[in-house]
Amino acid sequence: MITGLMHIDHLLENLHTMPVVSGVVFPLCLSVVLFYAGYWLATGDYRGEQAVAITVWSVAGAICLTLVGTAILTADILVHHDSLPATSGNTPFIILPSSVTEGAVVGLIYGIYVTWSN
Repeated sequence: MITGLMHIDHLLENLHTMPVVSGVVFPLCLSVVLFYAGYWLATGDYRGEQAVAITVWSVAGAICLTLVGTAILTADILVHHDSLPATSGNTPFIILPSSVTEGAVVGLIYGIYVTWSN
């Protein structure tokens, strides 16, 4: 939910200065998927341990890709002091909520796969 709000804020700030579909709409849709997945896990048929395993994988994915996003942002700031090529001149910190969102969705998908394969 929080990442979705951050993506909406980013959309409103940069509507005319960036590729809207890849930079905002796609991560915003992923945030909605995560919100629904939380509801689905809470109300679904999964036993407690299965829901916990899916959640742990989702959090692990979010942490891993957030670390990658942080490394990219840090390297960008250290190498290019005035301009940040990785963000195309846009707000650089949108990389972090996008990394959290994408990592959580990847972890969610893997967690569901692991749960279903057992």
